[in-house]
Amino acid sequence: MTEPGAITARTALAFLLATWPRRLLLSLLLLVPVVVAVSGGFRPAEPPPREVPAEAVTDTGSYLVVPRAYFVSDRVDAGSLDEGFRWVGALVQITNQGTVPISVVFEDQTFELPDEVPNEDGPNPYEVLRLDTGTRLGSAQPGVTYEVALLWRTSGLEDPPDELTLTMNQTAWTRWTIEAGYYSWRATADSFLVDLPLTEAPDSILEEEE
Repeated sequence: MTEPGAITARTALAFLLATWPRRLLLSLLLLVPVVVAVSGGFRPAEPPPREVPAEAVTDTGSYLVVPRAYFVSDRVDAGSLDEGFRWVGALVQITNQGTVPISVVFEDQTFELPDEVPNEDGPNPYEVLRLDTGTRLGSAQPGVTYEVALLWRTSGLEDPPDELTLTMNQTAWTRWTIEAGYYSWRATADSFLVDLPLTEAPDSILEEEE
C-alpha cells in the first residue's frame, strides 16, 4: 500500500491534466525533444578543422598533400583557360594514394577557398596546372607525385593578404547511391586549415609578356 501523503507518478500526471493550461504545458514539454531531434540537436557535433602549417605533409585520404603557398595573377596561361580573369592559385604537391586516376576538378572535393574570397565558380578548383610543364594536369595517376597550381577565377583580391587560408577536406572513397557501382572521393566532416603565404606565380604557367 502507498503511505498516506505519498504522491505517485499517476497522481502527478492526473494533476497536470486536470485543467487545460496544465495540459498545454505538458504538451509543450513533450514536444521539446521532438523539435530538438528534428533540428539535429541530438546528432554529434562536427569535429572542428585541424590546423596544419604550410609545407607539412598532410594525409587527406585521396592525396598526400604538401601545401606550399598561394598567388594572385591575371597572366595565367594554359591555352584553354579563359582570358581576362584574375586567378587565385594554391601551390601544392599532391600524390594520389588511391588505385585509380583522380580528376581534381571533377571527381574530388579536397580543396576549397575561404568563403570571403569572391569565387566565379564552385568551391573546388576550376583548373589544375602542372608546374613542370605549364599544362593541364587532367587526372592524377595512382602513386604519382605532382607539383601543381590549383586555380580559381576571382573578381576580388586586388590587394592580396600576406596569407590565405586554404581548406583541405578529408575525403573517403564513397559509393554513389544514384549510380550503382560508381565510386568517387567525397568530402567527410573532417578537414584541415592551412595558412598559405603569398608568393609570386610560377613563370611556367604565365603567358609571355609583350
